[in-house]
Amino acid sequence: MDNDISNKQTISLIARRAPYGSDGARQTLDIAFAAAVFEKSLNYIFIGDGVFQLVAGQSPKVISSKPLGAALETLELYGISEVFVHRDSLLSRGLTESQLVCRAFLIEDCALKQLIAESTYVINL
Repeated sequence: MDNDISNKQTISLIARRAPYGSDGARQTLDIAFAAAVFEKSLNYIFIGDGVFQLVAGQSPKVISSKPLGAALETLELYGISEVFVHRDSLLSRGLTESQLVCRAFLIEDCALKQLIAESTYVINL
């Protein structure tokens, strides 16, 4: 198999779940780190309640949960630089880009659909 073809494959990982209350957010983050270890091209997309995963300053100790923020702040260190946040999801939850723990690109519906359509694999959690 030609390496150029395999290197062009892209995974779009869609984080839809709130950061606490289930293992979905942690599982999505684990998949992102695994993809980075294997040097896969990754689009990490936060949509719906998934945008809450990126909010800085969370203190989940009250509910006996580990914070995701510290791990999300390290995404770029792992080579994950394609982090996208669905603009409407962010705004409809009363959040702003300045409240996020890491640098992310705001993305509109049309661009989001195109990004997903161009992906080789889509993992939707």
